[in-house]
Amino acid sequence: MQQQADVIVVGSGAAGLTAATVAAKEGLSVLVLESTGYFGGTTAYSGGGVWIPNNHLMKAAGYDDSREEAEAYLRASLGTEYDPKIVDAFLDNGPEMLRYLEQHTVVRLTASPVPDYAPAAPGWHISRCLLTPEYDGERLGPMLRQLRPPLPQMVLLGSMQIDFNDMAQLQQMLRSPAAFLHVTKMVVKFLWGKLRYGRGTRLINGNALTATLLRSALDVGVKLENNARVHNLITDNGKVSGVVVEKNGQRTKVTASKGVILASGGFGANKEMRGRYIPMAEHGWSLQPEGCQGDGINMGVAVGGSMNETNPANGIWSPMSAMRDENGELVAYPHLFFDRHSPGSIVVDRFGHRFVSEGFHYQNFVNTMHKNGITEGFLIGDHPFQRKYGMGLARPAPYPLGSFIRSGYLVEADSISELARKLRIDVAALEHTVAEFNRNAALGKDPEFQRGEDYYSRFMGDASHEPNPSLAPITTPPFYALELRPGDLSTVCGLNANANAQVIDANGEPITGLYAAGLDMNSMMRGHYPGGGSSLGAAMTFGYVAAQHIAGRA
Repeated sequence: MQQQADVIVVGSGAAGLTAATVAAKEGLSVLVLESTGYFGGTTAYSGGGVWIPNNHLMKAAGYDDSREEAEAYLRASLGTEYDPKIVDAFLDNGPEMLRYLEQHTVVRLTASPVPDYAPAAPGWHISRCLLTPEYDGERLGPMLRQLRPPLPQMVLLGSMQIDFNDMAQLQQMLRSPAAFLHVTKMVVKFLWGKLRYGRGTRLINGNALTATLLRSALDVGVKLENNARVHNLITDNGKVSGVVVEKNGQRTKVTASKGVILASGGFGANKEMRGRYIPMAEHGWSLQPEGCQGDGINMGVAVGGSMNETNPANGIWSPMSAMRDENGELVAYPHLFFDRHSPGSIVVDRFGHRFVSEGFHYQNFVNTMHKNGITEGFLIGDHPFQRKYGMGLARPAPYPLGSFIRSGYLVEADSISELARKLRIDVAALEHTVAEFNRNAALGKDPEFQRGEDYYSRFMGDASHEPNPSLAPITTPPFYALELRPGDLSTVCGLNANANAQVIDANGEPITGLYAAGLDMNSMMRGHYPGGGSSLGAAMTFGYVAAQHIAGRA
């Protein structure tokens, strides 16, 4: 391992790789230190959405936006947590970061029809959430083996990644020759890639985003070390001047002449920190990788940084279900799309009552669970619903259901009353809830929670279903249910930093030579979630800001 670099980046998610690539492109020598065997961090598990308002890609696709509208939307969404200096830095640098990566790297993002998450707020828009096109992993060469694979519960055959179109083709493969051909080609390509690289080479979502960032870092000469865990920072007269890193059982000092950027991914895998900062942590699950131990945050605090403890929320939430696999390992599934948004389902609490609009976004769903002290809920659907849309790990037709029913993950019953008894819910309460829901859903109405009336829940529903794409009665047995708990996709509580991404002390003064980005920097959104990709958008922007500041180009 090299003993010196201009810049040391701790962590290899979107924030770390963006910072490393930009710093190297600006002429600095850069070393990335990743504590695990895989590069990519939480980003590799994500949907790969990047929320950047007022960007040139959405405008080119015909979606209008302005800085003024974006500012108004964030003021409305963040309320008293709106920090004008940090928000200004994000709004000014986010679009510039996109142009920079487009000009100097292989990173490519595309406009999308995905809406912001607060449709009633002033300045709301469509297409601020940019998506990552699929990427051919063969372009990484041998490094593909060191790219963190996607979550196995979100793919097929272990590592075959699929998108919304693929799912539609899978549903039609036994009825459409074109769909059968599509699926056959997809499987053949996957098997060929698995033979050569040990995994599928067609990368989508966060895996594609990470791969393009990794390829870009390699192209500009960034040095990448995995299985290299940083234990502490080195300081010299109040300036951070390097790190102590452990690799192959040996600890080594590595100096950084220009600065250290902490981007180690937050603390989602640290049980003690989760218990302190995540509500109901003992009842739910986290999807963050094993390396997210809070190393960057704890090292920053050790040299005088301050961790923010006043966020309204300290994580990005998702309702989750879970079951044990054949090896006895717990497999958690985030219910982000497909099932709870689709017509023919409801979610109830332990008492058989609905408590939220099932079709609204995941952050709102779990915030409501936290607020009401709901540690478990139940997603309920009938047979046509399950076969068409799936329920969590129990995928739609033609996939079989037997193993999920036998394991207890999916509860099956011939009537709502039988389902209530199996779930240990009051029979009369659940029958009343379903009957009332059905009566209104047949008319396309939800007077209790207005599901399907807002743009977001209509967008996430089934556009082919009328009169409301988010609502349908639950009438055809057998009926199914699975347990939902509050989970988190990542933490967002981190080190306080200024608009240059410099870590600041308790007095608000920057610690010379120390920067934070991604989940090690306290979220600009403070736990609010104005749109899909809000975390990655800020992560990449402040990674860019940190690198430019170190290079003297801020």
